[in-house]
Amino acid sequence: MDNLLSHTDSLFNHVYWFKSNFDLLPQKEHYGSAIDITDISERKHDFLSELVNTVTSWVYSNSKIDQIVSERTQSVNGDLGNAYTFLTTKAFSKFRPGYPQGQFGELLLFNFIQHFFKAVPLLRKQPITTSVGHERFGADGIHYKRSGDSNIILLGESKCYKSKYSFSSAFKTSLESIVSSFDELDEELDLYTYDDFIDPNLETIAKKFKKNTLPKVRFELVCLVAYNENMAKGGDNEEEIKNSIKEIIEERCSNLSDDYFDNLKASLLKRINYIVFPIWELDTLLKDFNTKVRVK
Repeated sequence: MDNLLSHTDSLFNHVYWFKSNFDLLPQKEHYGSAIDITDISERKHDFLSELVNTVTSWVYSNSKIDQIVSERTQSVNGDLGNAYTFLTTKAFSKFRPGYPQGQFGELLLFNFIQHFFKAVPLLRKQPITTSVGHERFGADGIHYKRSGDSNIILLGESKCYKSKYSFSSAFKTSLESIVSSFDELDEELDLYTYDDFIDPNLETIAKKFKKNTLPKVRFELVCLVAYNENMAKGGDNEEEIKNSIKEIIEERCSNLSDDYFDNLKASLLKRINYIVFPIWELDTLLKDFNTKVRVK
């Protein structure tokens, strides 16, 4: 199964992350993260470049990439450079015009779930957007992994908000969305299981799940909240700046209202895992992302 995972290490060389319970429900270790720091320099350019480098793997499975490259190589007399440029262009063409922040967040989620949870994409959502007759809805990410004799289905939701939105509203919306995605999972897989959106290596898993013959299924839910942070980072060196980032995330989480969790079933709440990702000058970063993937 590991051979189906995308390469994420190059991206995470430019991501600072840590674990904390953040005094959130459920009480367990969650993830705080941010664009990495080298001494007093934020690695924003390299982070964004490596994130964009994962677009092709987000859109296409490894087997589909091999097919596209092979067919193109044959048609251009063995020119591999042409074939891989063609592949990248096709991947970028799947982006929805006018939604850079949503797709930025979903791309982050795709990488974070694979890197932290070692779970491969079961359903690839991005190609659904440009497929005639298909409406894109449901979870932002549906991933799968085998753990011992258990079959783990991970549902992910990503909320990425520009500067006019607060962390608390993004967090609340993320919780509401992950509950809706969980409730709609069966309907969503009904739409897509027999189309070309499931990795061929995982078709059997998806079909067994739909037939309820997949044994020992366990659900995990992942909420990624990427938001514009306006609290100033302190510190005169890398260690101090990273400690400041950690303190800012912990303060944001500690100020959340307890009633955010009141309507969640205890059994569902226990399965939620948070990834909190503050970004300073998010609007500028989204504009740069927009340019790199040529979203119009």
